[in-house]
Amino acid sequence: MKHTSSQLKAISRKALDGNWGLPMGAIILGVISFIVIFFITFFTNTTTVTGTITSEFLTYAVSLFISLFGAGITKMTLNISRKQAYSMKDMLYVFHHNADRFLIVGLVIAGIGFVTGLPVMFMSMNSDIPVSFILFFSVFDLIISVIIDLFLGLSTYLLLDHPEMGAMDSMKESIRLMKGNKGRSLYITLSFLPLAFLSVLTCYIGMIWLAPYMDMTMANFYRDIIGELNTPDHTPTRKFPTMT
Repeated sequence: MKHTSSQLKAISRKALDGNWGLPMGAIILGVISFIVIFFITFFTNTTTVTGTITSEFLTYAVSLFISLFGAGITKMTLNISRKQAYSMKDMLYVFHHNADRFLIVGLVIAGIGFVTGLPVMFMSMNSDIPVSFILFFSVFDLIISVIIDLFLGLSTYLLLDHPEMGAMDSMKESIRLMKGNKGRSLYITLSFLPLAFLSVLTCYIGMIWLAPYMDMTMANFYRDIIGELNTPDHTPTRKFPTMT
């Protein structure tokens, strides 16, 4: 039985009850990382093609490194959802468990994002190009990012649950698991937009609470897909193919 968005959110709130501290602390560290990326971009000369490409490259490189910590936060979230022991050390989990697998997945996603973002990057340097064109391609880039997440969004969870699984296998398995579930995933994500809007009114302070809530809901979405929420002992009912 597939759980609805409301049911997954209720399960997530219950899991976070009394466990908000560390996830919120992890989000604060994530915000600090975002500030680092901002300053890297800010102090890079973007008035030339070379400077712009360098800025984008550095941004993606730092973002890729930070994504490893993000996978660690996902590990912490999964542990909390499964009522297992967790700590801030979970943020470093990936670095001790074949980090290259997570990097490859991140490189594929970042690479696609870099290519689809090139038109916007170059058009923003040309003042003669209408703003409407830049806006159109910016929206196109956003749509591509959403589509990528709908197909590959479960890759990190799979790598965390299956240390023997390779990066390419995790992406293939994510695509397989998301068949028939992409609409649910998109709906769950969009359902958080009102709360995200309210967090903007609080100067994004509300995101410190909202981000763990969203992460927990998506972790339970993954557990729902593999059938873990439907068994008394919370063991997955989905069978995974033998990894090559």
